[in-house]
Amino acid sequence: MTFRGIVTAVLGATAWSCAASTALAAPAIRGVAIEQSLEAEPIPAPPADVPLVARLAIDRHVFDGSSASTAWDRLQERLKIYQSSHVAVLLALGTFPSADADVEAWRQFLQMVAERCSGAVAAYQIGAVAAGDEHDVNRYVYLLKLAAVQLRAVESTAVVVQGPIPSGSVEWEARVFAAGAGPYIDAVAIDGLPSSAGPMTTVIEKEKPSGLAIIGPVHLPADPAQAAAQFVETRTRALGTFVHVVAYDGEPAAIAAALSAARRIADLIAADLVTLDERAAVLRFTQAERDVTPSVAHTLLYSLTGFDTFLVYGPAAGATIDLEISVANATNPMVRDLLAGTTQKPLRTQTDGAGKRLRFTLPLADHPLVLDFNFGIGDTYILTSEARKESLPRVEEIIFRYRQAQAAQDAALENYIAHVRIEQHFHPSPADPSYNIVTENRLFADRVGVEWEELSFELNGAKWTANRPAFPLVQPEKVLSLPLDLRLNEDYTYRLDGVEPVSGRPAFVIRFDPVDARRALYRGTVWIDRRSFVRLKVQAVETKLAGPVVSNDETQIYAEAGGLPGRPAWLMNHLVSKQVFLIAGRSVLVERELHFTDVSLNVPDFNAVRTSARASNRIMYRDTDQGVRYLVKKGETRVVSNQMTTSARAFALGADVDPSFDYPLPIGGLDILDFNFLNRDMQLALLYGGVIALGNLQHPNLWGGKFDASIDFFGLAVKSNDDVFDALGRRSGERVNRIPVATGVNIGYQVTPFHKLTGHYELHYDAYFRDATTAADFAIPSDTATNGEGAGSANVAAYQRTKWTSWGTGADFDADARTYTKYDIGLSKDFVFKTFHTIHLNATYFGGRRLDRFSMYQFGLFDATRMHGVPSAVRFAELAMLRGSYSFNLFEQYRFDLFLDQASGRDPRIDDGWHSGRASCPTLTAAPGRRCSRSCC
Repeated sequence: MTFRGIVTAVLGATAWSCAASTALAAPAIRGVAIEQSLEAEPIPAPPADVPLVARLAIDRHVFDGSSASTAWDRLQERLKIYQSSHVAVLLALGTFPSADADVEAWRQFLQMVAERCSGAVAAYQIGAVAAGDEHDVNRYVYLLKLAAVQLRAVESTAVVVQGPIPSGSVEWEARVFAAGAGPYIDAVAIDGLPSSAGPMTTVIEKEKPSGLAIIGPVHLPADPAQAAAQFVETRTRALGTFVHVVAYDGEPAAIAAALSAARRIADLIAADLVTLDERAAVLRFTQAERDVTPSVAHTLLYSLTGFDTFLVYGPAAGATIDLEISVANATNPMVRDLLAGTTQKPLRTQTDGAGKRLRFTLPLADHPLVLDFNFGIGDTYILTSEARKESLPRVEEIIFRYRQAQAAQDAALENYIAHVRIEQHFHPSPADPSYNIVTENRLFADRVGVEWEELSFELNGAKWTANRPAFPLVQPEKVLSLPLDLRLNEDYTYRLDGVEPVSGRPAFVIRFDPVDARRALYRGTVWIDRRSFVRLKVQAVETKLAGPVVSNDETQIYAEAGGLPGRPAWLMNHLVSKQVFLIAGRSVLVERELHFTDVSLNVPDFNAVRTSARASNRIMYRDTDQGVRYLVKKGETRVVSNQMTTSARAFALGADVDPSFDYPLPIGGLDILDFNFLNRDMQLALLYGGVIALGNLQHPNLWGGKFDASIDFFGLAVKSNDDVFDALGRRSGERVNRIPVATGVNIGYQVTPFHKLTGHYELHYDAYFRDATTAADFAIPSDTATNGEGAGSANVAAYQRTKWTSWGTGADFDADARTYTKYDIGLSKDFVFKTFHTIHLNATYFGGRRLDRFSMYQFGLFDATRMHGVPSAVRFAELAMLRGSYSFNLFEQYRFDLFLDQASGRDPRIDDGWHSGRASCPTLTAAPGRRCSRSCC
């Protein structure tokens, strides 16, 4: 490269304001297009260096029925002819189907066209619109996106052209772009003449800066000379504009004359030209020293590929015209007559002292002429793109590329079989052991749907391969519209939030939010691979859930699962979810993990393997639009059952040994959990044990879905002993017998998926009785009802006794204790490792005001302050508890739970000091859930 060439490149790059660089390259199609059909004769081989495009229109209906084979053969033969003559093909596929019932057949036709024409077609034109027949924008854009994804899935480099669109449909086309069509198309075909297309090209250039416009067809007159003149006029006027292709039709002689003229401007047609701001060049036309610049048609052009400058000017009145202009380089200025094919030097050339301000006298003609400032000079063709700054593509383009990659995978992936391990972990309360459920499954997925068979079921390490206990099939509401899916109506908004690595691969970070907050959709983030545009990771929170699942947070990890023809297959590899269930009016966190292994793609005997699984007696499931459903055997086949397992029942048999009772409290009855009680979308949790009953009736979806309400109830049919202990032990003569009954109403409001405000009302009734050991001078409390109201994200409640008279000896009685307050706050954390090893930690503080003997915190079996091995008679007005448990499985038969509880309490009746105590309780449970040993101390 010469020094002069370098200087020219630098000056040329700095002197002119060129189009901004785009993140994705502009489509590689430009030149002259000729209208064609399969019935017409093929275009003859074009002159050398003329970029020629055959816009070949086909009717999809011809490719149906008995004539389909002949039509495909004719199309393939025509494509071979164009390939051999180096003619690019723009395949015009006509209009969109008018009926929704025809969309699937049309989609399959597009896929077949792309597969059969792959490598032989440069561009596909879709979505033709007739004048006065503007389609519904939403449906039109949906079909446009669907077509683009199908075509690009087969041939990723194909150019997608929308249209043709009438040049007058400017407002309609603006709405098409506003509906999100831009990223799915590379160009727009405009039906009209170049002179009428200005407003339409302005819209296209604004909405799709990296695209282009195709205009025409321009009908050429039959006379060859007139045809050549019209061709030069229309094609020259398009130079440097957003119109990269001008289409023509006419008689064969007229087409031949136009192509002959095209040879003389082939370098201009093929060049990447941009229009320059003539004010920077201080351009001025004069005649007889009079400024005639406004009256002379002219365009100043700059070549981004050759770094040359051109001025297209005329026609104008007179024989000559004077030009003043400043350019960075004018090595060999020459006037080119594109119609006659001649060149001549300017009639006069004059430069100033610096050589930048040029003055010319130029000839005029009745057609446009071109002043080429560097005619025939080769070393000004210098590439200086190294300094271009990289920018990120628009989020719509990324989503389109993802959909294109996903459609290509869907087309290549017929089916797959995978092993899926599903783990679920939850903790009902701080004092209860954890539950760990693991199922091993074999998943079958094809283009029809997904189903799987359950190979084994493990509960806390006890394993079943058949006849396992019933387990409620409770799940979040099925989201039918997933992020990134292509649908008629876009349900999500997207925004690009930069680039970050995922598993060492650079990925676009895209945030998505639902358009309609009233529907069950997702909100979150998706990471899309920057190079291949496949999905790498998704983090999403489900919105507008209907109970009993009130929160659902999922993280999905995708990885290569094997190879498909021409591409790897990317499938879900790992899923982690955190779900909050409303059970018995309380929130329970359930953590789930899915691991996908042993994936087999496009299994030849897929149907046979799945049929064998269906013939077995194992439990099977199918994913439906309503959610996961059982696939039950019915004779020799399986059918989807809408009879979901939403309840569980068990016998409750045992005894509670507590000094608060004169004898072990027998418990015998039923334990019921029903998530669809009375088929009313209500939930019933009930423990009826003969002498004791407690439960909760809950409705998880009220007043728009964010509210839930429940009723608690509790009753004890036997007297319990209420004793008082001090530093010397149990106080003699102060025992009181009590029978409690309680109910309450709870109202919850879900502020965020994982933050809830609650309010509750409680009503207790306590009947007090004198014990045989109660001292004669000890007055028992009056029977009383107690009202309590509480609210907040933590638990705060105020209570009022309806009647409260002096009790005992009067020394401990406080009349102000007729009203009192309780509050507590706590934190819990589970650590799960090796599946069936769980460590649970809970720390809770309980406090209050004006608490007396009968309102203090106790350690009862059903109290929130339950402590293993500590009798309910022990009580404190203020309490801090740290509770932990370690659970693991022995020999896949026994579940071992070790509870360790530490508590510090303060009783102002005795002193202001804190008193500590700890308790431990090992428990051994044998499958299928029968407790065989327990010892607490």
